[in-house]
Amino acid sequence: MFDTTKIGHSFPPFSVAIERIKIQELALAIEDDNPAYQSQETAGYAGVLLPPTIATQFLFWGNTHFVEQLAELGLDVNRLMHREEEYEYIAPMQPGETLTGVMTVLDGASRRGPGNTSIDLVTLQIHYTNQQGKPVLIATTRLVSRE
Repeated sequence: MFDTTKIGHSFPPFSVAIERIKIQELALAIEDDNPAYQSQETAGYAGVLLPPTIATQFLFWGNTHFVEQLAELGLDVNRLMHREEEYEYIAPMQPGETLTGVMTVLDGASRRGPGNTSIDLVTLQIHYTNQQGKPVLIATTRLVSRE
């Protein structure tokens, strides 16, 4: 069951390097052949653009303790489902930059259902800053864990 005393808790910072190859891999995985994700030359921009959902990758590339942190919250990671994702882009990001993310537990609760079943609902928020310490992105993740 979700430990409600963890609401407001922030985990230690983690770093993630924005790598051009990871951008290309994501574009291939989602079958998006937009040249803006492939190379600066074909994109026609100052640099390769980042797909809008790339922040989900940041969490898994950089936060190697994510599964342990979910367990620390009392969530059964074997029964975890993704409910919703939201991104607020604050400033441009480019390949070659390194971001620092800090994940905070915004909210959470356990709900009882019929037959002594329950679900945990948890909202996490990750604030990312660039190498200069300037905010660039806020990612909000909502998860459900069945018991």
